[in-house]
Amino acid sequence: MSKILDRLDRGLAAVAGALLAALTLVVTFQVLGRYVPFIPRPLWTEEVARLLLAWMVFLGAAVALRRGEHFLIDLIPRRVDERVGRALQVVVLVVVAAISLLLLVGGVLMTQGGLTRVSTASGLHRAWAFAALPVGALFMVVFSLELALDHLRGRSRPATEREPDPSADGEG
Repeated sequence: MSKILDRLDRGLAAVAGALLAALTLVVTFQVLGRYVPFIPRPLWTEEVARLLLAWMVFLGAAVALRRGEHFLIDLIPRRVDERVGRALQVVVLVVVAAISLLLLVGGVLMTQGGLTRVSTASGLHRAWAFAALPVGALFMVVFSLELALDHLRGRSRPATEREPDPSADGEG
């Protein structure tokens, strides 16, 4: 199961990176359309940029959660017993999973509401942008439960060990 989630993690990171590249291109085209006279001013770029940003943020948040790369405040003192610290980490991860589950449910309802709304400039259903929330939340639920189970089994690893750097092996 861990190998499947590792592949999912890498795939989501690649998609988030592609979304960042697409967002950069769309915003660049938007800026050029404003200031370069022979480039037509595109009306759809702002809506498409928001859609790309939403997807990039929610998919990236799931990847960052799994890799332990979110900003965090150490509320758990480093001097606590290892078992107590691990138990507190599990509690935190279960709370993250519960909040992500709430986001998932709310996001599904919001996405359903977006099926009847169409963006004026791009012509896309608003549900395409709204769907980023439940999809990202679903991955956050899965990844936070995976990490909680790893902590319970005593297999928690630092973020650097979770995702090896593909460029470090000398290939590519």
